[in-house]
Amino acid sequence: MPEEVSLGGNLNQAVRVGDTVRRRAGPWTPAVHALLRYLESVGFEAPRVLGIDEVGREVLAYIPGEAFAGGENAVPDRVFDEEHLVRAARLLRQYHDTVVDFQPPSDAKWRLTAPTRPELICHNDWSPWNALFRDEDLAVFLDWDLAGPGSRLWDVANSAACWVTLFSESKLFSVSERAQRLRLFCDAYGLVDRSELLATIRLRNDHVARFIEARARAGEPGFVTLARWDTPAKMDDDLAWLDQHRSTFEHALK
Repeated sequence: MPEEVSLGGNLNQAVRVGDTVRRRAGPWTPAVHALLRYLESVGFEAPRVLGIDEVGREVLAYIPGEAFAGGENAVPDRVFDEEHLVRAARLLRQYHDTVVDFQPPSDAKWRLTAPTRPELICHNDWSPWNALFRDEDLAVFLDWDLAGPGSRLWDVANSAACWVTLFSESKLFSVSERAQRLRLFCDAYGLVDRSELLATIRLRNDHVARFIEARARAGEPGFVTLARWDTPAKMDDDLAWLDQHRSTFEHALK
């Protein structure tokens, strides 16, 4: 077998082996593979499933490009450029419009289920850390392990929080700039009703923070790492920051 080369990533110890990617599998893997095979069948670009290897890891086709997973501060500032934010929102809308017809297996087990109406299968981590670039253009989203049932608005809130940088510690953009970036993300996605977006971002932060804590207590290595980085506490701080500046964001979303 060719040499294994680490690809980084926080949750599933991804390595490249030749023209394949090997990642830790789990009870969620059959459902995720069904989703990825559906996306391949309808022409939506995503990692292509090749199977399971001899040590029980999932095997995906390697997609050439530039990605920035693997650490707390691994994403360069240029990834957050406005053009990438717009592209991310448009790709998310394209994904939602594509996946709405997907019928999951009757025995599907998902790693993360949103506390919302199960309108479709959300990606649940449509973020700069899972984006792959070709010639500096955002092209594909990776890391589908957290996919699971939820609403369009939940996935929009989840993604927007990351691309807009709704983080209390972030200094990349001012509050007013981030408010306009949130509006731009919604415009690019085509989100008409924005009345519950901020509430859904709050729900997302709390739900995901508690999810990380629970998985870390269960000993899952990737989530142990996130807990060691104080990610849940930072997400709680982000909630307080969002509440502090809520009126600025509400005004921008009108």
